[in-house]
Amino acid sequence: METGHRSSPSCEKESHEICSPGLLVFTGCSEQDANLAKQFWLGASMYPPTESQLVLTRDSSQRLPVARHSKALVREEVNVFAKVQKIQESEEKAMYLQKAKKRDEILQLLRKQREERISKESISLPYKAKAKVPEAK
Repeated sequence: METGHRSSPSCEKESHEICSPGLLVFTGCSEQDANLAKQFWLGASMYPPTESQLVLTRDSSQRLPVARHSKALVREEVNVFAKVQKIQESEEKAMYLQKAKKRDEILQLLRKQREERISKESISLPYKAKAKVPEAK
């Protein structure tokens, strides 16, 4: 298929029937094939939809207005983020306080066990055999 103007007058006569002259040129094929190809290309061509061919009046527009971020919406988002951050901070603080309490309980238990061990050793100290110190030669 080639595009351009035709040179033979008989082809121009047929082209007025199907399409405007100069748009489609079929060389090296029979007239029947050329007519079928012209019909195909006319049927396959894409015309703009009817919506795009509408005439606009003063009161109508094709585009919807663009929504803009309102300041109230931005403030609400900031408030939501601030609330979430406060909740996370309070959860972290509670976790650290719980760990500190557990650590204090463990240290208190260790002190109690140490005191009990020392008191038991002090009771049994007079009855223990004295350790012999090896003499240096």
